[in-house]
Amino acid sequence: MGTGAREKTGQDPVSANGPASPLPGARKAGFWSARLNAVLRRWGALSLEHKFLITATLTVGLSMATLGYWVEKRIRSGWIQGMAETGAVYLEGFLAHHVQLLETSRSLPAANQAEIERLLSDTSLGHRVAIIKIWDLDGNLVFSTNKSDSHERLHSGFLDRIKAGQVVVDSDTDDHVTELKSQNLSPKLIEIYAPIYNLKTRNIIAVGEFYEFDRFLQREIRAVKYATWFLIFNVAVIIIVLLHVIARKTSKKINTQQELLESNLARAAALAKRNNALRRAADRARLNATILNEAYLASIGADIHDGPIQILSLMMLKLPDSGPQSMQSDELARTVRKDLEPLIQQTLADLRNLSAGLVLPEVEDLPAGDTIDLAITRHEHQTGTVVLRALGDLPEHVPRAIRVCAYRVVQEALNNSYKHAGGHGQRVSARVNGKMLEIVVTDSGDASAPQPRHPASRAKLGLRGMESRIKALRGSLAITRSPHGGTEIRATLPLRS
Repeated sequence: MGTGAREKTGQDPVSANGPASPLPGARKAGFWSARLNAVLRRWGALSLEHKFLITATLTVGLSMATLGYWVEKRIRSGWIQGMAETGAVYLEGFLAHHVQLLETSRSLPAANQAEIERLLSDTSLGHRVAIIKIWDLDGNLVFSTNKSDSHERLHSGFLDRIKAGQVVVDSDTDDHVTELKSQNLSPKLIEIYAPIYNLKTRNIIAVGEFYEFDRFLQREIRAVKYATWFLIFNVAVIIIVLLHVIARKTSKKINTQQELLESNLARAAALAKRNNALRRAADRARLNATILNEAYLASIGADIHDGPIQILSLMMLKLPDSGPQSMQSDELARTVRKDLEPLIQQTLADLRNLSAGLVLPEVEDLPAGDTIDLAITRHEHQTGTVVLRALGDLPEHVPRAIRVCAYRVVQEALNNSYKHAGGHGQRVSARVNGKMLEIVVTDSGDASAPQPRHPASRAKLGLRGMESRIKALRGSLAITRSPHGGTEIRATLPLRS
């Protein structure tokens, strides 16, 4: 009752102890899957040489087996046809003069039938042939040594081929099993149909059918088959041995080349590691050189300030007074002061400007944007000009060498703009492009604008010095002049040195 209810509701029966055990099909699939995985693991563990040998052996073996089977079938067919034609000629020699009356008659005399039956018992033909049948050209059975049904008819397809002079072999005697067993004959016979000719005119007058024992044929075919398979086996063994030798030599060559490649790869990896270390050391040395160069420039600026500037200031104090309230009456002293004071003032101004440009302001704790803005602000204070700014969202943490180079680039570019364009239309923009910091300084090039009265302090870097600084940090510099006379200086610096 309960089972029927479950069947009606479509629910699967579940045992009281839990889910039902897996189906036999699922267990079988799991078993074969595990076996397949095990075989694949073993195959993957084999060397390339063993894989090649196994594959080559299977391929050659299957190819040779297929070739041997095809050759055996062809040999068997050829031997059966050849022996059938030989047997037909041999049988015609016995039967021809007993059936000559069939050219004009539909039946054989009893004496001729007795002579044909005697052929199977008193001659060597009886050791090769079990049954003899005679058919007329219309396919009607005329005579049979096993007293077959006289109403039998010969297959029309066989009859047409025999009339054309062919010998037809039918090795399939399954349809005559009952007939053969009634005479205690083995069904392993070869059924052969052959034309029987008139001894004088060589016209076909009848069709002879005889069942030949296959033991003679099988003995010959077996000998040929063994010889064929022996030859194919030897050829396969030779091919496999040659493939084995070639595979072994090739495997040794491949192993030697692989070891050489691994050795070269190890050396290349060591060289690459060493080159990376050298490159990092060169980068550190380059950055240190940049910092040392700034320190050297600052030292030169301090030396200029503390040396020549102080001496020239002392010289100014010791020059004789040339003012109207001076108590000196020596005309020569007044002339000397009048001639030297402008030169000394000009020299002092140049030296102060040079010293101020060489000494770098403190940018240790400034981000990149503030460093660039500081360079712009100092230029504005020193020259009295206005510089437009377009500073994008620049990263906070940029190496000091990059920030120092950015300061010097803006400083030198603005000084050049002030010198050649009068500071007209100055603009500085900075943005991040990928992993590079891009700084662009432009001016309008309008030199007709009035020049400010205060000269700009210059770092005396020059374009070549600026380009050398940028290239030392693996950056690039491009200078473009517009048709209207303006200049654009574009510097690109890596954000990570």
